[in-house]
Amino acid sequence: MRSLKPSIGLIVLFLGIISAPDSIASDAIEIVKAEGNLTVSDPTGNNPKLAKTKDALPSANLLSTGKDGRAVIRVGNTGYVVLEKNSQVEINTSNDHAGFFRHLSGVIYYAVNSIKKNDRTLEVRIKTATMGIRGTRFIVTDIPDRNEVGMRKGILSVESPAGEFEIHKKSEQDEFEAMKREAQVAIEDEKHQFDKYKENTQREFVEYKHEFTLGMDRMVSFDGKRVDDKPLSGATKKDMETLEDYAGKWLSEVED
Repeated sequence: MRSLKPSIGLIVLFLGIISAPDSIASDAIEIVKAEGNLTVSDPTGNNPKLAKTKDALPSANLLSTGKDGRAVIRVGNTGYVVLEKNSQVEINTSNDHAGFFRHLSGVIYYAVNSIKKNDRTLEVRIKTATMGIRGTRFIVTDIPDRNEVGMRKGILSVESPAGEFEIHKKSEQDEFEAMKREAQVAIEDEKHQFDKYKENTQREFVEYKHEFTLGMDRMVSFDGKRVDDKPLSGATKKDMETLEDYAGKWLSEVED
């Protein structure tokens, strides 16, 4: 029996050695694709350095793309973040923090693996809200004249950091408006009917909530505490498709 003890010890040591790289890899943040200007700094924006494809990033960092930059970032087992030009995000997966992305500017696509029931919910923080996610794909836009979140699939829980949102929920109204615009219908009788319909729907779909959910193929735009909930716009769909095409190889790996 004594002769077995060293063998068991060696086996345990060997298993620990071979499992360690997998654990490290599961938490690693890596640039898997990049073009143009891309910099990484600490979360406060200090010590910026140029970054490139295959670079490993620290668990807490601030990533920025320039006017000609784009990047696809693998965030361990969490999923992928795809940055459009002139975009900035803080990524924080350090042990003493709940995992979060802080969207600072630009257009960024988030694709997150499904999170198990007992695991902590990942957060995406924008200037006007905090969003809890457990496996979804969506795009955040923060550029002049557009402060939006658009859903590709899954569900987002959107919470106000203070007070309540004034939610204007639009559905058939937007679809009818889009149909008319695309068909270029200009008959006065139809315009009169639509104006009456629009007035009724706006009166019926306004509510005040501290938190709400956003589902597949929907979007919200923010203007202070006012939130407009509506079907995806043409501009948002185009932005989604552009970044999905750019990161298609890696987005196909996401289990959501």
